[in-house]
Amino acid sequence: MIAMGLEPGVANGTNRLAAVAGLATATWRFQQAGAIPWRLTLLATVPMLIGATLGSLGATAVGDQWISLAIAVSLLFVLVTLISQPGRLLKDSEVALEDLRLGPIFYLLMAFTGLWAGFISLGSGVMTLLVLVLAGKIPLKTANILKCFVRLSSSLIALLVFGLRGEINWLWALPLALASMVGANLAAKLALGPRASQLIFRFLLVVVGLEVGGFLWRLGLPQGALAWLQQTISITS
Repeated sequence: MIAMGLEPGVANGTNRLAAVAGLATATWRFQQAGAIPWRLTLLATVPMLIGATLGSLGATAVGDQWISLAIAVSLLFVLVTLISQPGRLLKDSEVALEDLRLGPIFYLLMAFTGLWAGFISLGSGVMTLLVLVLAGKIPLKTANILKCFVRLSSSLIALLVFGLRGEINWLWALPLALASMVGANLAAKLALGPRASQLIFRFLLVVVGLEVGGFLWRLGLPQGALAWLQQTISITS
């Protein structure tokens, strides 16, 4: 949306309807399959909601240049974490889900993730997954299912805040939401499959990598690096 000319602040708000539509569709599909671990889901949702409320209120008061910088930093952080932690992300938990105990560090990180999700939607889904798996010791396949309701709750809060502030372009938001629902329906089917963890991890790497590359390109960094290289070669020759 930013690349097509929408202001970063409005694009940030417009994206929330698509997030709600897609996450609601995925949650419905997972609930139909009886795959949602509701105890863990509700425990993770509370701190996420608190953080998302604060983050959404803060995002509407921040300038567009800071939003662009925040998006770039979050994408780079997520990509580095994915590349550096494949073993831990794909490892199955040795503890049954009903026996998992979530400590204060987990709740603090979920609150921070909610803060980020309310502030910048882009990349927050992957960050939520990272906290659920690395801090909560929840298997990636289960964490991906649990994440949908957790983020749906926080996205609803953000949608309300941005909507009340008039920072949603509804003409752009509606087709984006419909496409998100179609994608979520397909993704939910794949996420319930036998090789879901490997598929999820590979999709994350590809999507986040493309997002980082596209964002850096829009910032002009590759062109700047190429110009610097050409200038260096001409000087040395």
